Amino acid sequence: MKIQIDRSDKTPLYKQIAGQIQAQITSGEIPEGFQFPSERQLADALGVNRTTVLNAYKELKADGLIASHVGSGTVAVRNQNAEPVILSHRKDPMWEHLFSDHMKNQDSFDINKYLEVANQRDVISFAAGIASFELPPVQAFAGIEKELLGSGNGLLVSPVAGFSSLRRVMSSYMQKRSCFCQPSEIMITSGAQQGIDLIARAFVNPGDIVLIEEPSFFPAIRSFRSMGAKLMAVPMEEDGMDVDILEQLLTRYRPKLIYTMPAYHNPCGVTMSIPKRVRLLELAGRYGIPVLEDDPYSELNYEGPPVTPLKSMDKSGYVVYLSTFSKTIYPGLRLGWICADKKLISRLSGIRQLMDLHSGCISQQIAERFIVSGELKKYLTLIRREYRERRDIMTDALSRYAPAGLTWNRPEGGYYLWCRLPEGLSSDILVTRAAERGVAILPGTPSYLTPYKGECYIRLNYTFPPRDRIAEGIRILCEVIEELASARPEYTLCPDSEINPIL
Repeated sequence: MKIQIDRSDKTPLYKQIAGQIQAQITSGEIPEGFQFPSERQLADALGVNRTTVLNAYKELKADGLIASHVGSGTVAVRNQNAEPVILSHRKDPMWEHLFSDHMKNQDSFDINKYLEVANQRDVISFAAGIASFELPPVQAFAGIEKELLGSGNGLLVSPVAGFSSLRRVMSSYMQKRSCFCQPSEIMITSGAQQGIDLIARAFVNPGDIVLIEEPSFFPAIRSFRSMGAKLMAVPMEEDGMDVDILEQLLTRYRPKLIYTMPAYHNPCGVTMSIPKRVRLLELAGRYGIPVLEDDPYSELNYEGPPVTPLKSMDKSGYVVYLSTFSKTIYPGLRLGWICADKKLISRLSGIRQLMDLHSGCISQQIAERFIVSGELKKYLTLIRREYRERRDIMTDALSRYAPAGLTWNRPEGGYYLWCRLPEGLSSDILVTRAAERGVAILPGTPSYLTPYKGECYIRLNYTFPPRDRIAEGIRILCEVIEELASARPEYTLCPDSEINPIL
């Protein structure tokens, strides 16, 4: 069913709707028995008042073209005086009326468009959070893959929690990072995002409160919301989340879960201080609230030793640790892991069986051999040096080209710079204008629970773009910012920091 509203037409809206439906029924495009959406659903889809749709349906009923039946809703019927028609095959399903409430509640921000842009050679992309394609461990992988396929082991099917051999390796790997766990406390996932989704499914009922840092990793925001969680924001400071506000929220609301990214935070790049880590763990234990530690970047340190996971300080077992090889080894590997109490791992395995029986088997075995051979340790040394240089190229270029009012941080690790735009400049408009000049950036809006609070921020990735184009991209971006700032359009001013309401 296709309906187009023409508000410039003097014909009443309900008659426009009724007329188009009538034409489609009599032509056979809408077959007999076709179930129409409810008045509310169609009104929402067309952007009209529910009474308008109700009046349209009344007119169609009077003409004998539709009928309402208890239990079956409103359906199309044949007018006995109408000419016989040949029913046509419906080509365009009414997806918006078929989707579940879960789908209808999804926000419209689409990360895929940024990944597509990242693959375009003529675009300098600072938008996607992807490792460099210029530094793949091809030589090491080639030998491992040849060995696996030659022996036939690469074609095995793993248990849902991952191959036992890899879980043993990851247990040892975590112990070297002061997280003393057993293989039964490890689960292999298809990337960190699947881990977030599994945890959300395991803990969150519709209406439960989840505390989350603001700004935060926007796919995590979407995962929790998809489970029906009510999110509350804990503001970020220079050394991590504001634990005083965290305590106030814990006291008042007793949430189901706390989500944090304590090392080289995405998007703002800060690392949680030791005193705040101690306080967070004390609060989690006192109130009995699990903490999901999302840690994709802690081994990408550019000054000083690697950051020790929050999990290493956890004596009560409330921290659920999550990490990924996508940010360190290679994005296409799509391999992550969860470290948690074995009872939770067992329940997560049961959930995962409903959606995905196992991670990629070849990926698991490649990762295992890459770690055991010592190649991962060598590779981390290489990319730390390379990414540190790329970060410095970007910050040097900003120092050279940045217009007045543009500020940024200099993270000690991770993937991103977090930039505040000159006052009054809209990041969403900047994204569009920069793309027109061949530079892709990520706006701050999806990282906030109320998007307008991110209007004055952008996130810049320095690991993915070719190092010889970083300075060029920053120069173009700064030129666009200066042009927009000098034009002084009526953009929304950057809001002051505040605690978000429950959303």
